[in-house]
Amino acid sequence: MDLIQKKKKITILLILMLIASLSCVFSEFINEKLKNILINQFSIIERNDSLLVHFISVGQGDAIAINLPDDKVMIIDTGPEDSAVTLTNYIEHNVLNNSHNKKIDYLILTHADSDHIGGALRLLKQFDIKNIYIPYMESYTDSFLRLINYIKNGNYNILSDFNDFIDDSSVFNLEIFGPFDNSDTNDSCPIIKLEYLEVSFLFTGDISTNIEEILLLDYYEKIDSDIIKIAHHGSKYSSSLEFLQAVSPEYAVISCGNNSYGHPTDIVINNISETGAKILRTDLKGNILFSVSETNSYNILTNDYIIIEILIDYRFLILIFDCIILISICVIIFKKKKS
Repeated sequence: MDLIQKKKKITILLILMLIASLSCVFSEFINEKLKNILINQFSIIERNDSLLVHFISVGQGDAIAINLPDDKVMIIDTGPEDSAVTLTNYIEHNVLNNSHNKKIDYLILTHADSDHIGGALRLLKQFDIKNIYIPYMESYTDSFLRLINYIKNGNYNILSDFNDFIDDSSVFNLEIFGPFDNSDTNDSCPIIKLEYLEVSFLFTGDISTNIEEILLLDYYEKIDSDIIKIAHHGSKYSSSLEFLQAVSPEYAVISCGNNSYGHPTDIVINNISETGAKILRTDLKGNILFSVSETNSYNILTNDYIIIEILIDYRFLILIFDCIILISICVIIFKKKKS
């Protein structure tokens, strides 16, 4: 290799090094693009500084896990007893990320039905539950009474007022409506609205159209939400068209499995379709995950996915690239001196 060729090679390498180094100005933009490639192409979702809302596939029942932006964990209902192992395994791997810290900050049991509390006993035994919220109910099931006795004997912190959840300094907003009817098991459910970075979720438990009418009358302006958990697994006694139109969701999540009730019913599916919302069902999609972050309004993954902390710094890649170029230049110069 003659001197002119070597100079040309060194010049080209230096230009590449300069271009790469200058591109660090756009590192934040490039970092985000790289993360999006991982998220969209490999079913990977970012845990950092995000709100993660997991609708866990537990068959005919409800189980929702939430990674709040302040690193706290909230569970809303625990599905039926025969899905308890599925529930706790999911929480350990996807919600707590296999951490040695088994802490769950809040457990909310919306009402006494076994398809909402069946996995609670295993959850209490396997994890460190800090606070438990159970609305007052006049009607109980035997399994619920056994669970209540276990909780009382376990010296758990039982929250009697949902306002104990609310911290004015939080970056997210949590609001509860009701319960409005303590005499009926389903209608004793609290209705919970969670909002973060202008993305909102409405969790409706098993409420009937009777409670929906109260919400329409007294909270019409507040129930508008981007994502709704359809009440009572798509029962015909819930999810009136008027109520769904007031919520005006982009996505409607139905948590259900094989059942003899006909859930979700055709009338509810039609009502949701009338609003233009997209339907996501756990019996068809498996686990359903919404991730809300500062850079994206929200991402959605279904079935099997990986949740990790994605730590990409484009500038680190440029540093490696620059080092390779410097080594290449040194090799060229060394060969020149040798010749």
